[in-house]
Amino acid sequence: MKKLSFEKKVRSLLIAAVVMAAGLIIFKFVPMSIFGRNILFDASMHLTVAMFVLYVFWYFIDQNKSWRVPYFIFGLAVITIISVQRVLVNAHNDIGLLAGFVLSVFAIIVSRWRYFHNKFEF
Repeated sequence: MKKLSFEKKVRSLLIAAVVMAAGLIIFKFVPMSIFGRNILFDASMHLTVAMFVLYVFWYFIDQNKSWRVPYFIFGLAVITIISVQRVLVNAHNDIGLLAGFVLSVFAIIVSRWRYFHNKFEF
């Protein structure tokens, strides 16, 4: 696998941030303005921001192959803890959490399109 230059990493992070921000506007703030602030099915901004931060740190972690698996376990724990907390405080339901997760994964795939293109077959 070819190493990414600093400029490509920054570009990838900026694309992911813009896609996540646009997605949050569409799937969080627009539904909240239509249905009210107390809806549970809007995309979770907490989860999306956490996944963006994890994505930023990934570019430091991926330089050492032995850190990758522990980092994925750590990331899964962070996402799980945030998700459980959001449900327990009645801030989101499963649809809102799934929307935030799918939005984040979509943004990461879009930001690294050349890497992910043709990786998945159905």
